[in-house]
Amino acid sequence: MIPWAGFLAFTGDIKLAIAIFILWCIMSIVRQIVEPKIISGQIGIHPIFTLIAMYTGFKFIGIWGLLLGPIILIILKNIYGTIIDKGVVKSILER
Repeated sequence: MIPWAGFLAFTGDIKLAIAIFILWCIMSIVRQIVEPKIISGQIGIHPIFTLIAMYTGFKFIGIWGLLLGPIILIILKNIYGTIIDKGVVKSILER
């Protein structure tokens, strides 16, 4: 959208260029702040861990990692929760 706004400013349509730039700013803010909260609210994980999982997945796998990172985090959380709930860790520590 920035190249589009730049082109419009260059061709003389300043009002539309400013409007597109403001729209881009609003979209960026929403994507950076609201999107992780929505994703984390749906999967039951804190937003910062969701962001970390998305970033880590992206670094390891690429675009698919953005989707697979939180899924792997959910799986690990469930495995860890099951181990704690079953008392496996407690039985190991009590020996």
